[in-house]
Amino acid sequence: MQVNKIPIFNFLEGSGKSFIIPVYQRDYAWQKENCEKLWNDLLSLRKNEIKAYFLGTIVIIDAGFQEYSVIDGQQRLTTISLLLLALQNYLKKNKIDEGLQDQLSDYLIDRHSKRIRLKPNKQDKAYFDELFNGTEIEEDSNIVSNYNFFYHQIQKDNYEAVSLFEAFRKLEIVLITLDKGQDDPQLIFESLNSTGVGLNDGDLIRNYILMDLDNQEQENFYTNYWLKIEKFTNNNIAEFVRNYLMFKLNISVKQTDRDTYYKFREYTKNKFKNKEFILKDLIYFAKIYSYCIQKESHKNKQINHHLERLFDLEFKVCYPYLLDILEKFDKKELPEEEIVLVLKLIESYAFRRIIVEGTNQGLNKFFIIFAKEIQNKLDAKIKYSDTVSSILLSKSANLRFPDDESLINALETKEVYKFNRKNKNFLFHSLENYNSEYKVELDDLTIEHIMPQRLTAKDKQKLGENYQEIHKKYLHTIGNLRLTANNSKMGNKGFQEKQEIDSRANVLNLNKGLNKIEEWNEKEIVKRAKNLAEIATKVWIYPVSVSEYEQEKEVYDLDENTNFTGKKPKTLYIENKPFQADSWKDILKIICKSLYEKLPTEFKQIITNSELKKYFALENESSKMRARIEFTKNHFIEGNLSANGIISFIIKLSSLVNYDYSNIQIETVQNL
Repeated sequence: MQVNKIPIFNFLEGSGKSFIIPVYQRDYAWQKENCEKLWNDLLSLRKNEIKAYFLGTIVIIDAGFQEYSVIDGQQRLTTISLLLLALQNYLKKNKIDEGLQDQLSDYLIDRHSKRIRLKPNKQDKAYFDELFNGTEIEEDSNIVSNYNFFYHQIQKDNYEAVSLFEAFRKLEIVLITLDKGQDDPQLIFESLNSTGVGLNDGDLIRNYILMDLDNQEQENFYTNYWLKIEKFTNNNIAEFVRNYLMFKLNISVKQTDRDTYYKFREYTKNKFKNKEFILKDLIYFAKIYSYCIQKESHKNKQINHHLERLFDLEFKVCYPYLLDILEKFDKKELPEEEIVLVLKLIESYAFRRIIVEGTNQGLNKFFIIFAKEIQNKLDAKIKYSDTVSSILLSKSANLRFPDDESLINALETKEVYKFNRKNKNFLFHSLENYNSEYKVELDDLTIEHIMPQRLTAKDKQKLGENYQEIHKKYLHTIGNLRLTANNSKMGNKGFQEKQEIDSRANVLNLNKGLNKIEEWNEKEIVKRAKNLAEIATKVWIYPVSVSEYEQEKEVYDLDENTNFTGKKPKTLYIENKPFQADSWKDILKIICKSLYEKLPTEFKQIITNSELKKYFALENESSKMRARIEFTKNHFIEGNLSANGIISFIIKLSSLVNYDYSNIQIETVQNL
């Protein structure tokens, strides 16, 4: 590796020299604000008469024959080329300073081969070439818009060409030239804190896979795999890979701190024989993922219908599990009817919780390990969907599956009109189209209050002396809501008048029978709410119990807010590896042993110098402990703690040794 601080013009000039932006690099991403900063810095260079200005780092690797692959710094290099090209074209158009035009040309085009020195990736090259031909383009492209920005600034600011050129010659870079076959370009790339537009996890993953390949392999893999993966994932590689890793590893992957990239790198390090194996696996699951996000339609119409409903519901936390069951369907391990039933159960679980609990928070980690939990309980005599039902039914507390009674009570009393638009529309669309031969779209319909939001004197009279209480209690509940195409015409009109105005709406399933009601009051509102709630229990089914799996078992993540009193541990999972644990002391011992083996240096510091050191002792000091547990040779932990105390201790210990305790789950049963 060679590192030199040089003026950027020295880097650009040289006979035969050209710079290739590899295909794996992201498209040119600098925007107007980045170029404005560079322009203002160039103005300052002239005004302050400073000798030099540090532009940033450029990392290259010699590809042979005076061609250099740009590993890092393509954004700066492309931007400087656009600036020089804008200045050159401005001078040509206005027939100014041919000598300066020639100098600028030397930095942009090799004099002997007549080739443009910079070769952007395929997405940008067409625009770049047209600009060199002097074509005026108004396309929506960062390449074009940034070129136009510089050109217009040169025109508008009346900035002398020579002064701008001299400012450019003061720009310096740190040039890092890597030795092919000796330096690891990916490690160099990761270690640089580049300015400008930051890379996301998807960019880093693409670079990690393609960077160290030769140009032909890069082109092949990029075209035949990566572009297709981008298409399947709707250009959100990072989110797809995050779900892919949660499915593969059964662990939580954060959306921040480059967690997706680092876990992907670790997972693929020894898992695949070569880069093409990685890409083949990614493209296979990217196709499956495309069904989840409805970028592509599943070939099975029934399955696609239920995937579309989950997508409309935006129930993204189940995607890692969907990758599992859709793979099983693809490999003919599960039949269509089983997949459809499981998808219906997942939708029911999600939407019942929204109606009853008002949220689906806390289900992320549940669905990460759901496939493994099912696998552990599968029995050849029991259908897959029955196992899913049994597990869902076994959940309690914040993971419980709301039963029919809970759903009916919630729909009768909750102000569903105040639900967010997505959930409200999903509710009404589903109820309207249940068992309907002709599907109705809600696009030209709105939700209308039958008992109006502002009561007239006549309304008050019909509701009786308790009209205020009735109005407040039922106004926004489902019993008082209907679909209409004439909301604006009806306003605060009376019940019978509304029925006459909107006779068309009476044919809708949700509104059937309303035209036969003479007076709209509390009794009718409650009756209608019960009828709609009963339909809801059929739309969002409740699982059928299977007796062999009725023992209540729970899998918990470590959380100080969970009460483990009365629960008995059964299995401990550390990074998806199961350990039998018959008591809370076993839990404490296994976790301490595991953390000690994983992080011995950090653990020893905790023992000798932390707020938890009083809980630890060596052999000669352990006699004072009330319930000592030897977790590794000659090292003891105080075991005289309650179940909840042990959980709090483990969370604190994990944090102090910098271990992600989301990798730990505990399966429990009721302590009979």
